[in-house]
Amino acid sequence: MLVLFETSVGYAIFKVLNEKKLQEVDSLWKEFETPEKANKIVKLKHFEKFQDTAEALAGLVPPHVMSVRSG
Repeated sequence: MLVLFETSVGYAIFKVLNEKKLQEVDSLWKEFETPEKANKIVKLKHFEKFQDTAEALAGLVPPHVMSVRSG
């Protein structure tokens, strides 16, 4: 299973190493308290940095708003 995580600077694709831990939703946050714990659950496969602010906002701002800003 792959997980997509988007941040303000880009997005990351992680491979889930232990899917059983994902079923324990009430305590899932505990598995990410430290980088060492998180590394037991997911492994970073790819990180893609946004080239600029316009690219970062492209998925957040409706197309009609972007066209008004551009024109």
